[in-house]
Amino acid sequence: MADTQLETAARAALATDPSRARVFEYQGRRYAVKRLAAKPRHPVQNLLMRWLVKRLTGQSLPMQTLALSAASTSMDFEANRLRSLAAAGVRVPNIALLATDLFVLEYCGAIVGTLLNTWTPETWRRELPRLATELGEFHRAGHWHGGAQIKNITLQDGVSYRIDFEENFGEALPLPVAQAADLVLFLNSISLSGPIDADEARSLLPLLIEHYFAANPNPEISNIIRRALPLMKRLAAFARLFGRWSNKGIPRVLILVDVFSGLR
Repeated sequence: MADTQLETAARAALATDPSRARVFEYQGRRYAVKRLAAKPRHPVQNLLMRWLVKRLTGQSLPMQTLALSAASTSMDFEANRLRSLAAAGVRVPNIALLATDLFVLEYCGAIVGTLLNTWTPETWRRELPRLATELGEFHRAGHWHGGAQIKNITLQDGVSYRIDFEENFGEALPLPVAQAADLVLFLNSISLSGPIDADEARSLLPLLIEHYFAANPNPEISNIIRRALPLMKRLAAFARLFGRWSNKGIPRVLILVDVFSGLR
């Protein structure tokens, strides 16, 4: 009966908002509800992924592996990842309810991407390196996120949680490649966000990289980034032609290429 009432409250919350996810209250407690959506990978994405993996690692990725990964885009994929990560001791939200087309999670705090806009320089200069360290620890334990941007990290009572595990590309990639992608997404999401302007990003991101590799001194990840740099530089050179018409996307790429070029 309680589950039925919780599901009714969750559906009522979604009915008032066209977004896929939102926070709502039920019986004095806060929850987050999310519509589940299957997103099959396009065949062109599979071919691009094979090319990138071959370019970055020298390994050929069998199409069968990608087909299995694409098949895992069922609506309970994220719920299964949440359960397995929780069992491994990773801080993720508990699943309160799983239905055929949505799930409800226990609330686990405010999103870091939102908090960053309210933090003082003292706060974000403390918190962001800590989160970089935690990403390194997460990877060192053998995990990958798939969406490691700060919009997918929450803070509650000073404790961080990881959310949004619907991306399944890590299922088809060698673990170091998936982890390198996590690191890129994490850094890119911080650059030009809130108070982090271009100059600040160029000084902050190397510090975050340092904290990450102190927690996860895996040379494979830095080697993957180095192998990707020539391609990234060519794309960046082309992107500079259009940078003036891009709000954040292309400038972020250019900053990231500059920062990674300084990797030792």
